[in-house]
Amino acid sequence: MSRGSPTAPPAPRIWLMTLAGAAAIGLFLGLIGPFGSYLTGPSWQRVAYWVATLSLGAVAFALPARVILHRGMGRLRTWIWLAALILTASLPFAALIAVIASAVWPHLASRGLLEWYGQVLAISTPLVVGQALLSTRNRAQQAPIDTPAPSATPTNLLGTPPSEVLCLRMEDHYVRVYTRSGSRLVLATMGQAIAAVAPREGLRVHRSWWVARDGVDQVMVEGRNLRLRLTNGVEAQVARSAIAPLRAAGWLDA
Repeated sequence: MSRGSPTAPPAPRIWLMTLAGAAAIGLFLGLIGPFGSYLTGPSWQRVAYWVATLSLGAVAFALPARVILHRGMGRLRTWIWLAALILTASLPFAALIAVIASAVWPHLASRGLLEWYGQVLAISTPLVVGQALLSTRNRAQQAPIDTPAPSATPTNLLGTPPSEVLCLRMEDHYVRVYTRSGSRLVLATMGQAIAAVAPREGLRVHRSWWVARDGVDQVMVEGRNLRLRLTNGVEAQVARSAIAPLRAAGWLDA
């Protein structure tokens, strides 16, 4: 029997886990003194510097990476977004680190921004990639618990009556079925899951999302983008190509 599970840990727990991990890595780097920092001063000063900068890095890289990893995009798009995050966020972060390091150790002020950028890339890349691989492994370990028996038929594929389904979200080779009481993963294609939820009224609003009409609580407008907030608090992405069908079906009249 499948059991419900949230898509991500609660926000306070994410902050605690991320900052604790950053502090641990900062302590390690402070002790070994990479990039020439071993000769810059006493160990307590190095540890304080690396713990502080890694904690800032957690805000600049780890938390945005978690958002990307939980958006339900395909594998290729997810890695493209993660690469863009690393390359773009590293530049302003390198400028910030250059200011902090030069204030603590004035003799480092002669280093160029390109050198600081390379150091930030060298640390942020394995951290973000490691976080992505760990997230993938956790999903794979969780999937057998949430997956129905191989003999599942269309009538019991979702593990819940169609009337209880608020939305469907594609996650790699699985589909997450959201209800008012929680969610579960089922081994199916998006097309199979949508067929199993019939005759419930709804629309596929994105390549990765199907939404039941009476499950929508609010239409959220963000510039030219739309998101649908459901009655259980989940926010579904709306593809721009789906906006016209939604408007024609009367979903956006309010």
